[in-house]
Amino acid sequence: MELTNEQRRCLGLLEVEPYWERVDMGKGNILYFNGDVIRKWIIDREGHSEEHTYWVKASPEKTKLLPKTKRGKEKKFTLANLQRMGSEGVYFSFHGHLLIGSITNQRTLYSSHMAGLSPMSDEEFAVFLKRWVEETDDVQMAKVKEFAGGTRKHCKYNEGDFFRFAIDRTHYGYGRILLDVIKRRNLGEKHWDILMGKPLIVKVYHIVTTDPDVTPRILESYPACPAQYIMDNCVYYGDYEIVGNLPVREEQEEYPVMYGQSIDARNPDKIILQIGSSYREIPLSGNRVVPGISRNNGIGFSLNVDKRILEECIAAGSNAPYWERDAAYARSDIRNPKNHLILKEVLGQFGVEQGT
Repeated sequence: MELTNEQRRCLGLLEVEPYWERVDMGKGNILYFNGDVIRKWIIDREGHSEEHTYWVKASPEKTKLLPKTKRGKEKKFTLANLQRMGSEGVYFSFHGHLLIGSITNQRTLYSSHMAGLSPMSDEEFAVFLKRWVEETDDVQMAKVKEFAGGTRKHCKYNEGDFFRFAIDRTHYGYGRILLDVIKRRNLGEKHWDILMGKPLIVKVYHIVTTDPDVTPRILESYPACPAQYIMDNCVYYGDYEIVGNLPVREEQEEYPVMYGQSIDARNPDKIILQIGSSYREIPLSGNRVVPGISRNNGIGFSLNVDKRILEECIAAGSNAPYWERDAAYARSDIRNPKNHLILKEVLGQFGVEQGT
């Protein structure tokens, strides 16, 4: 299903001009040319649709892709080489779930996964798109245009910051940065080098609202889902907007628990336990790694909650729905109530009392 220009306009995508040349490359791949410049690559297969914007020159006979800079070299005209040259602007991707994002500003306009929707068939997606267009009033169109025209930001953040994120077109969620791993590394806490990239520890509050201005003092009173590691990209590029700051009281927070044999190739013969800024280790010799859970040192780029999970936690007045869902990381997290005996054994191994 190739998008119409009306749908593109409502999704923030570059529209196809009537004078562009449409070239079917086979296997569901379609290119649009403005003269010798490739402007669109559309993938249209059953259960799989994508649309990306390009600005890449091709040779007159369409056998070569020309370099974007003087230092670059010509490449053979293949879709793999086109992909390597990079797209720009807003893109659209549907693989059961819909994602509308921007290469230019590294932000996301909409994620059906975050909106808590189940995977859609092609037919269901067609209905979804029809409704999306119908619901794109002046207010929504202004949001779409702001997103599509936005430049890339580099936002500063601190421990204790509260942030707002879009759940769907009208609802927001709120979270908080509890710990900045890079800051802790710079303070000399060397044990943080077992995590890659620029991780943060964040938590998400039990709130789904149309109010974009909930204050930190109000948010602080809400319960929250279990804290998680996350790369800083969404905060750094402004997808999660900072709305205020209050000091973090570490003794009141429930941090992720990282436990297992050290992955440090320089010193693997030890067992580690890390809870927030608290770090302990014991020698591997004479001790065993308690089985049944993951090490919990994986990091994603997005939050591991969605609208459905948040609403279920709010209705239950607890995190039971979070722990009971069919997700491997929830089942193997040592904080899951189902793993309370494992947690007790792990803490006992390090001489730590539960709740300290």
